[in-house]
Amino acid sequence: MSDAAVTWVGHATALVELAGERVLIDPLGRRRCRGLAPTAILITHAHVDHLNRWTLAVLDRGAALYVPKGAGRYVADLGFRTVREVEPGDAFAVGHLDVVAVPTRHDPGRWRKGDAPICTGYVVTGAGHAVHHSGDVDMSDFDVFDAIGEQFDLDATLLPIGGILPVWYYRARRGAKDRGVHIDPDTALDLARRLRAKTFVPVHYGTVQIPFGPARTAPRRLARVARERNESERVRILGHGESMALARPRLLGAAGGRARAAE
Repeated sequence: MSDAAVTWVGHATALVELAGERVLIDPLGRRRCRGLAPTAILITHAHVDHLNRWTLAVLDRGAALYVPKGAGRYVADLGFRTVREVEPGDAFAVGHLDVVAVPTRHDPGRWRKGDAPICTGYVVTGAGHAVHHSGDVDMSDFDVFDAIGEQFDLDATLLPIGGILPVWYYRARRGAKDRGVHIDPDTALDLARRLRAKTFVPVHYGTVQIPFGPARTAPRRLARVARERNESERVRILGHGESMALARPRLLGAAGGRARAAE
């Protein structure tokens, strides 16, 4: 295993390993997440497949837990030593790493649509690497992703390519601009380009799936569209529990991370 790696655990859950630290994002699944021993846990939004109390209950309470503003009440009784609410623009240290909460586009709430808690993505930087996790993304305007791509030199972005419904449903409604509709593989590839990420790792498919079609439909479509656009080198489709090593950086930033140089 490389010292710098990203693992797709399943659904939207990812483990980022940099500079000897382990950051777990949106843990879902007790069996999959037990034993991962993260330094910190990052939650992107309060939907139950991302802020999952059942999974959090089996994780080490010594890990620092970061949740979006307004979501602290959902985890206050779980016994984590450190719980902090964050919002886009906040920056904080996780051991040798720097983490920045960044904007995303998704409906807030927990069990239903609402205005609270908020949603956030994250960029984790350290040892000359930068990894972005968007959380969920709805059909919306996507200018916020341009800004992230301008600020950070991303080794990898983790973006959703569907939800629990079949990919054709999301593709059929991609023009609806409905905050409750997840993006499809085509749109996710668009966002990876706008982020200027070297590698796009698709998430949020094939783990929690209503049986209206094969779970592999979304990644198969992503692979096909990437070939048609000559962007196959950008896409890395991982299996459950599979890790991707990050290439050795060419330039280390002063704080251990890597920001995009002015062009």
